[in-house]
Amino acid sequence: MYPWYRAKPPQGADLSLYPRAYLLSRPELRLWHTFGMEWKEHIAWVAPILATAVAYLVARYGPQLAHEDRIRRALIVLFALAFATAAVAGLFGALITKAAPIR
Repeated sequence: MYPWYRAKPPQGADLSLYPRAYLLSRPELRLWHTFGMEWKEHIAWVAPILATAVAYLVARYGPQLAHEDRIRRALIVLFALAFATAAVAGLFGALITKAAPIR
């Protein structure tokens, strides 16, 4: 979907066929691109980084996690944040697609 979102419309083309151009051409929808899409693109990178950090720490501390409450709680929070960031990115993607569907 991303290449179609970023496609530049030819001169005189119907902007409704080009989601990014369509959002930027309408003042009431411009925020969906300037905030929503940019935020979605950047927050989506946080989820795999956090999940990788959790996987590393679980591999590193393994059985110690049963006795280390602080580390275990920190890992639970990091993993929940990974899911939350993925959910936010997915929500923004769905809302942007709703505002400017790809046809």
